[in-house]
Amino acid sequence: MNYYSGFLLGLMLICSSLFYGLALTNNDKKYQPVSSVLDGTWRLVSTRILTLDGKLLSEKDSTQLQSIKVVANQHFSFVSKTTTGELLQAAAGTFELVKNRYSESVELSAVAETQKQQHYEWRLEQGLWYQRSEAQQQVVEQVWQLVEAI
Repeated sequence: MNYYSGFLLGLMLICSSLFYGLALTNNDKKYQPVSSVLDGTWRLVSTRILTLDGKLLSEKDSTQLQSIKVVANQHFSFVSKTTTGELLQAAAGTFELVKNRYSESVELSAVAETQKQQHYEWRLEQGLWYQRSEAQQQVVEQVWQLVEAI
Protein backbone atom coordinates (compact mmCIF):
# COMPACT_ATOMS: atom_id res chain seq x y z
CA MET A 1 0.00 0.00 0.00
CA ASN A 2 1.47 3.37 -0.96
CA TYR A 3 1.30 6.57 1.09
CA TYR A 4 -1.68 7.93 -0.86
CA SER A 5 -3.74 4.75 -0.39
CA GLY A 6 -2.92 4.72 3.31
CA PHE A 7 -3.98 8.35 3.56
CA LEU A 8 -7.30 7.60 1.82
CA LEU A 9 -7.96 4.61 4.06
CA GLY A 10 -7.21 6.71 7.15
CA LEU A 11 -9.42 9.52 5.87
CA MET A 12 -12.24 7.05 5.21
CA LEU A 13 -11.98 5.60 8.73
CA ILE A 14 -11.90 9.06 10.31
CA CYS A 15 -14.94 10.19 8.28
CA SER A 16 -16.83 7.01 9.09
CA SER A 17 -16.09 7.41 12.80
CA LEU A 18 -17.04 11.07 12.67
CA PHE A 19 -20.38 10.39 11.01
CA TYR A 20 -21.08 7.49 13.30
CA GLY A 21 -20.49 9.87 16.21
CA LEU A 22 -22.77 12.45 14.62
CA ALA A 23 -25.41 9.78 14.16
CA LEU A 24 -25.29 9.08 17.90
CA THR A 25 -26.03 12.69 18.81
CA ASN A 26 -29.02 14.84 18.06
CA ASN A 27 -29.62 18.48 19.01
CA ASP A 28 -33.38 18.04 19.39
CA LYS A 29 -33.57 15.01 21.67
CA LYS A 30 -31.55 12.69 23.83
CA TYR A 31 -29.77 9.76 22.28
CA GLN A 32 -32.26 7.20 21.02
CA PRO A 33 -30.66 4.63 18.75
CA VAL A 34 -32.69 3.79 15.68
CA SER A 35 -31.43 0.64 14.06
CA SER A 36 -32.30 -1.01 10.79
CA VAL A 37 -31.53 -4.32 9.14
CA LEU A 38 -28.91 -2.47 7.06
CA ASP A 39 -26.84 -1.19 10.00
CA GLY A 40 -23.20 -2.16 9.56
CA THR A 41 -20.23 -1.73 7.26
CA TRP A 42 -20.70 -2.80 3.64
CA ARG A 43 -18.18 -3.43 0.86
CA LEU A 44 -19.17 -2.98 -2.79
CA VAL A 45 -19.09 -6.29 -4.68
CA SER A 46 -20.20 -5.05 -8.11
CA THR A 47 -21.94 -2.25 -9.94
CA ARG A 48 -23.65 -2.22 -13.33
CA ILE A 49 -24.98 0.70 -15.36
CA LEU A 50 -27.61 -0.07 -18.00
CA THR A 51 -29.87 1.86 -20.34
CA LEU A 52 -33.57 1.90 -19.49
CA ASP A 53 -34.11 -0.85 -22.08
CA GLY A 54 -31.46 -3.09 -20.45
CA LYS A 55 -28.36 -2.51 -22.61
CA LEU A 56 -25.19 -2.83 -20.50
CA LEU A 57 -23.15 0.40 -20.47
CA SER A 58 -20.64 -0.35 -17.72
CA GLU A 59 -19.84 -3.14 -15.28
CA LYS A 60 -17.24 -3.08 -12.51
CA ASP A 61 -16.38 -5.36 -9.63
CA SER A 62 -14.22 -4.94 -6.53
CA THR A 63 -11.04 -5.52 -8.55
CA GLN A 64 -11.76 -2.28 -10.47
CA LEU A 65 -13.65 -0.16 -7.93
CA GLN A 66 -13.37 -0.13 -4.15
CA SER A 67 -16.17 1.29 -2.04
CA ILE A 68 -17.12 1.09 1.62
CA LYS A 69 -20.47 2.23 3.04
CA VAL A 70 -21.20 2.61 6.76
CA VAL A 71 -24.87 2.58 7.80
CA ALA A 72 -25.88 3.39 11.39
CA ASN A 73 -28.71 5.12 13.25
CA GLN A 74 -30.43 6.40 10.07
CA HIS A 75 -27.14 7.86 8.74
CA PHE A 76 -24.77 6.66 6.04
CA SER A 77 -21.34 7.54 4.73
CA PHE A 78 -19.35 6.05 1.90
CA VAL A 79 -16.07 6.41 0.07
CA SER A 80 -15.29 5.07 -3.42
CA LYS A 81 -11.90 4.92 -5.11
CA THR A 82 -10.19 3.20 -7.99
CA THR A 83 -7.73 0.40 -7.31
CA THR A 84 -4.95 2.92 -8.10
CA GLY A 85 -6.13 5.11 -5.21
CA GLU A 86 -7.95 7.85 -7.13
CA LEU A 87 -10.85 9.18 -5.05
CA LEU A 88 -14.08 8.94 -7.05
CA GLN A 89 -16.69 9.92 -4.49
CA ALA A 90 -17.24 10.41 -0.79
CA ALA A 91 -20.59 11.35 0.67
CA ALA A 92 -22.61 11.24 3.87
CA GLY A 93 -26.11 12.00 5.04
CA THR A 94 -29.28 10.39 6.30
CA PHE A 95 -31.37 7.57 4.93
CA GLU A 96 -34.94 6.36 5.15
CA LEU A 97 -36.02 2.77 4.78
CA VAL A 98 -39.66 2.08 3.85
CA LYS A 99 -40.55 -1.42 2.67
CA ASN A 100 -38.50 -2.05 -0.49
CA ARG A 101 -37.47 1.62 -0.90
CA TYR A 102 -34.15 2.91 0.44
CA SER A 103 -33.70 6.70 0.11
CA GLU A 104 -30.51 8.63 0.80
CA SER A 105 -30.42 12.36 1.50
CA VAL A 106 -26.88 13.52 0.78
CA GLU A 107 -25.75 16.26 3.16
CA LEU A 108 -22.00 16.24 2.45
CA SER A 109 -20.32 15.26 -0.81
CA ALA A 110 -16.86 15.39 -2.32
CA VAL A 111 -18.46 15.82 -5.76
CA ALA A 112 -20.53 18.98 -6.17
CA GLU A 113 -22.93 17.62 -8.80
CA THR A 114 -24.13 14.72 -6.63
CA GLN A 115 -27.91 14.43 -6.41
CA LYS A 116 -29.25 15.48 -3.02
CA GLN A 117 -31.86 12.70 -2.98
CA GLN A 118 -31.21 9.20 -4.25
CA HIS A 119 -33.87 6.48 -4.20
CA TYR A 120 -33.30 2.75 -4.58
CA GLU A 121 -35.30 -0.43 -4.68
CA TRP A 122 -33.51 -2.82 -2.35
CA ARG A 123 -33.49 -6.36 -1.01
CA LEU A 124 -31.32 -8.58 1.17
CA GLU A 125 -30.50 -12.09 -0.05
CA GLN A 126 -27.98 -14.47 1.49
CA GLY A 127 -25.98 -11.70 3.16
CA LEU A 128 -25.93 -9.46 0.08
CA TRP A 129 -27.63 -6.06 -0.23
CA TYR A 130 -28.98 -5.44 -3.73
CA GLN A 131 -29.78 -1.86 -4.80
CA ARG A 132 -31.37 -0.67 -8.03
CA SER A 133 -32.07 2.92 -9.05
CA GLU A 134 -33.11 4.84 -12.14
CA ALA A 135 -31.68 8.30 -12.77
CA GLN A 136 -30.66 10.34 -15.80
CA GLN A 137 -32.06 7.76 -18.26
CA GLN A 138 -29.91 5.01 -16.74
CA VAL A 139 -30.38 2.09 -14.37
CA VAL A 140 -27.72 1.54 -11.70
CA GLU A 141 -27.51 -1.84 -9.99
CA GLN A 142 -25.20 -2.38 -7.02
CA VAL A 143 -24.43 -5.39 -4.86
CA TRP A 144 -22.95 -4.84 -1.38
CA GLN A 145 -21.64 -7.41 1.10
CA LEU A 146 -21.64 -6.97 4.87
CA VAL A 147 -18.10 -6.77 6.23
CA GLU A 148 -17.62 -9.31 9.01
CA ALA A 149 -16.24 -8.09 12.32
CA ILE A 150 -12.60 -8.92 12.90
